[in-house]
Amino acid sequence: MKKLIVSILSLSLLASFSSKAQGVYDDFIYNRQAVKERRVVPWPYLREADVMSSRRIMRIVDIREKPNQPMAWPKNPLSVIMYNAVLSGKMVPYINDSLTSQFSLEEFARRGTDTSYQETPIDPNDPTITRMDTLVNPFIPELRITKYRIVEDWIFDKKLSSYYVRIISVAPQFKMNIGGIELPEQDLCVLKYHASDAAQDAGRDLRHLFVNYEVFNRQNDAARLTYDDWFEQRLFSSYIIKQSNEHDNKIKEYDEFKDNGVAALLEADRIKQELFEKEHDLWEY
Repeated sequence: MKKLIVSILSLSLLASFSSKAQGVYDDFIYNRQAVKERRVVPWPYLREADVMSSRRIMRIVDIREKPNQPMAWPKNPLSVIMYNAVLSGKMVPYINDSLTSQFSLEEFARRGTDTSYQETPIDPNDPTITRMDTLVNPFIPELRITKYRIVEDWIFDKKLSSYYVRIISVAPQFKMNIGGIELPEQDLCVLKYHASDAAQDAGRDLRHLFVNYEVFNRQNDAARLTYDDWFEQRLFSSYIIKQSNEHDNKIKEYDEFKDNGVAALLEADRIKQELFEKEHDLWEY
C-alpha cells in the first residue's frame, strides 16, 4: 500500500516539478530581456589541416558537488530543461555517442520508469491469499538525474595558436530500479551539444536550447548566466572517466583500477594534469 501511495505522489510531483523550468523569470521590478534575446555565438571555423593535436575526453559532472549545485536550481533545473526539450521534439535523443541512431519519442518516454511489486490480499477472510501487482512509477528528472556524462575534444589549432576544448555531447544519467533491484547508472539518452548551420539538425542542439535558459549566479542576481555560458566558460566541476585509447576502455575497466576507486581517481587527476601541462608547455615566458 505504501508503494502505491508513493507512486500516486510521484505523479503529482512530476506535474508540479515539470512546470517549474520556464527559462527566464520576470520576478523583478524591471523588464529582463537580455537572456530572452540572446543568440548562440558560433565557434570559430576549424579546418582539419589546422588541427595539430587532438584528444577525446569523457568526464562526469555530478550536480551533488557544491560547485555544480546551481544546475539543480529549483526554478530552472537542467534535468527538467533537457527532459522536456526531448519530449517536446526540440531535441533528438540519440542512443549512443555515435549520434547516428536515436530513440523514438515513445521509447524515450518509457525510459527510466521504475517497476515495483505490491502484494495485495484478495480474500478478506484469508489474508494469506494474495495477488502480486506490478506498479509503474513515473520518471521524475529532478529526483533521478544527478550526473551528466560529457564527451569533448581537446584541440590545438595551429592557425590560431590556440588550445581549446569543444563539447561533443551531453548524456544525463540515472539508475534504473526494476522490481526493487537497483541497476548501475546508465545514459537516459545522448544529446548533441553543438550542430553546424549546415547540419540536418541545425538549431536542435543543446547550445541553441541553453542560450535562453538561466542558471543561478551566486555572485549577482542582476547578471544571471545562461546554461550556454555555464558550459562554454566551464564553470562546472567534473572528473575524467575516460581518455581515448587503443582498447576504448574507461579508466575503471583496466585491471589495475577495477577494484580500486582511489587509484582510478588518481589516474583521472593525472590525465587532467597532463592536459594542463600540454597547454602550458605550448608557450614560453
